[in-house]
Amino acid sequence: MATLTIEGRKVTVDDAFLKLSPEQQSAAVEEIAATLKPDQYQQAALDEQAARDAAGDTSQGGVTRQAIGSVLGNLVPAPVRVAGSVANALSGGRAADLARLGQQGASFNLMDETYAGLETPAEMYRRGTINPAEAYNYAKAREDLEVQRAKANTGYAGTAAELLGGAAGGLGLARGGITAARFLGNGLLGRTAAAALDSSALGGLAGFGEGNSLAERSGNAGTGALLGGVLGGAMPLAGTVVKGVASPFISNILAGIDPAGYGRRQVARAIVESGRPTADIADELAAAAAEGQGAYTVADALGNAGQRMLSTVARAPGEGRTAVVNAMEARQAEQGRRVSNALAEGFETPQTAAQTEARLTAARDAAADAEYGAVRTDAGRVDVVPAINNLDRNIGTGGGQNLNAPNDSVEAVLRPFRERLARVNPDDFEAVQRIRSDMADTAQNARQQGYGNRARLINQAVRELDRSMEQASEGYLAANRNFAQASRNIDAVQAGREAATRGRVEDTIPRFQGLTPDGQAAFRAGYTDPLIANTQGAAYGVNKARPLINDAFAAEAEAMAPGNALMQRRLGREMRMFETRNTAMGGSKTADNLADADAMGIDPSVVGNVLSGNYGSAVRSLISAGSNAVTGNTPRVRRAVADLLLRSGANTTGAELEQLVGETIRRIQLVQEMARGARSAASGAIAVSPSATKKPKPSVFKKADR
Repeated sequence: MATLTIEGRKVTVDDAFLKLSPEQQSAAVEEIAATLKPDQYQQAALDEQAARDAAGDTSQGGVTRQAIGSVLGNLVPAPVRVAGSVANALSGGRAADLARLGQQGASFNLMDETYAGLETPAEMYRRGTINPAEAYNYAKAREDLEVQRAKANTGYAGTAAELLGGAAGGLGLARGGITAARFLGNGLLGRTAAAALDSSALGGLAGFGEGNSLAERSGNAGTGALLGGVLGGAMPLAGTVVKGVASPFISNILAGIDPAGYGRRQVARAIVESGRPTADIADELAAAAAEGQGAYTVADALGNAGQRMLSTVARAPGEGRTAVVNAMEARQAEQGRRVSNALAEGFETPQTAAQTEARLTAARDAAADAEYGAVRTDAGRVDVVPAINNLDRNIGTGGGQNLNAPNDSVEAVLRPFRERLARVNPDDFEAVQRIRSDMADTAQNARQQGYGNRARLINQAVRELDRSMEQASEGYLAANRNFAQASRNIDAVQAGREAATRGRVEDTIPRFQGLTPDGQAAFRAGYTDPLIANTQGAAYGVNKARPLINDAFAAEAEAMAPGNALMQRRLGREMRMFETRNTAMGGSKTADNLADADAMGIDPSVVGNVLSGNYGSAVRSLISAGSNAVTGNTPRVRRAVADLLLRSGANTTGAELEQLVGETIRRIQLVQEMARGARSAASGAIAVSPSATKKPKPSVFKKADR
C-alpha cells in the first residue's frame, strides 16, 4: 500500500499503482482527484462562484480586492482604460483571466497567497470567526478556484500569459540586483552558473507557491528547483553552441561586404571588454602625447583586450601584420631615449654627472678666488704658533728650537713649511695665505699619489693655520665655509652615483634630505647618471623601463624627484607598451609559421597526410587553413583592425574615436544588456513553467455542477 497527497489530502492506493508508468500514474492521480469531494473551504468557494454565475457577476476576488481595484481604477488614465477595453474585446472577454494568470506568473505562484492574505480580515468578519487561519483558508480556496477557472477559460493563451508574467518577474528581479550574475563572471562558466542558480531559486520559490499543505509545497519546491537548475544551466550552453555554428558564416558575410566596418566592430568589442569609455581612452592617448609618448596607442590603452587583438593581427599574414610589426619595432627602438628623458626630466637633471661636477667646481673656484682675494684688506695679525707647534710635534726639534735633520720623507716634506712659517711676517696675511695654499696643494698631491699618511699630517697643520687665519679675518672665515659647502655639494654628485647602484632606501633618503638644495640637485645628477647610462646601454629588445619598477626606486624617486608623478606615469606607459609588443610578437613562432604556410598553400602536413592515406586529417587541415576566411578574419579586416589599434594621441581625438566606434559600442552594449535581460526573463519563465503548463483540475468544475 502507498499513500499519496492529492490536492492536500492523504489518499491510500494499492501496490499496483507503483507498477504503473509515469504517464499512467499521472492519469490515475487526475482520476482520483476528480472523484474527491471538496472540503468545506473548497465547497464554500464553489457555492460563491455558482451564485456569482447565476447573478451574471463577472467580478473577481473578495471585497477587499474589489475595493482596491475600484480605487486604483479611478486613477487609471482614460486612454489606458480604452486600451484595456479593446484588449478585452480582442481576447473574447478573457482579459481579466489573462491578467490574473500574468500576475500569478510574475509573483511566482504567490499572488493567490497574497490576495488571500489581503482578504483574511474581511473573511473573518464575513464568516464570524476570530481565527485568521480559518478565514485565510476560505479566501485561499476562492483564489485557487479563480486561478483554475482562468486556466480553463484561456487555454494556451493563459499558459503564455503566465510564462510572460514569470519572465517579467525574473527580469524585474535581475534589474533590481537580485540575481547571481552580480557575483559571478561574464564568461560561459559564470553565465551558466548564474542561470542555473537563478532558475533553481526561482523554480523552488514558484514550486513552494503552488499547493496548500506544507508537504505539497515542499515537494513542489524541490521539483521546481531541480528542474529550474537543469534547464537554466542548459540555456547558456545551448546559446553558445548555436552562436558557434552560426557566427562564422555570418561573420564571413559581414567581413566580405564591409571589411572596415567589420574591423570597427571587432575593435569596439575589445573596447567593451576593456570596460573603459571611449572618452577615457581618448583622454589617455592625448595625455600620453602631451607628455612625450606619442607612440602610445589604442591597443595599449585597452590593456589585455587590445593586446590580444593586436596579437591576432600580428600572427596572420597580410598588410595588417606588416603595419603592426613595423610600428612595434620602431617604437621599441626609441624606448631608451624616452626612458632617459623621463629620468632626466623627472629628477630635473639636464646635465650629466661629469658636467655637473665640472660646473660646480668651476663655480667654487671662481667664488673662492674672489672671496679669498677680498679678505686681505681687512685681515689682522695671524698667530702662526699653533701651526708651528703642530709641525714640531711631527718632525721634532733640538735644543733652542733648532731643527734636526729629517729622518724620513714625511719630515722632509713638513720641514720646509715649518721653516717658512717661522720666517713669515704674521702681519702679512697674504704671505701666510700663500704658505697655507702651498701646504693644501702638497697634501692633495700626496693623497692623489697614494701617500695618505703624509697628506694627513700636512692637513693637521693646515687646519691649525686655518683656525688662526679665521680668527684674524672674518672674511676668510666666511670664504672657508663657502668653499667647504661648495666642496660638499661637489662630493654629493659621487654620493648620488653610489646611491643609485648600491645601498638601502633607509640610508639613501635621509642622506639626500640632509643636503642643502644645491647639494640635493648635485645628488640627483649623480643618482640619475648611472640609471640613464644603463638605459642607453641596454640591448635592443630589452624592456628598459623594467629595472626602474621596484619598491626601492619608487620610494627614492618620491623623496628626490621633483617631477616624480609625471615620470612614474611615463614609466608605467613604457611598461604597457612593452607588454603590448611582447604579447603581439613574442612567444613561439609556430603559429606565425603555420599562418604563413597556409597563406602560401604549402602546408606540408596536407601533403604528408595524402601520401600516407590519412585523408581525414588532410581534409581537417584544409578546413583549418580556410578557417580565417570563413570566420571573417580576412587580410582586409586585419588591416582595418591594425589601423584602429595603432592610432595614438598624435592622430586621434576623442570625437574621432567616438565617431569611429562609439555607435558600434552602444549597439554591442545594448545587445549584451538584452542578452542578460533575456537570460533573467528565461529563468523566470522556466520557474513558472511547471504550473503554467499544468492542466486545470477537472474536479473543480465537476463539483461546480452539484
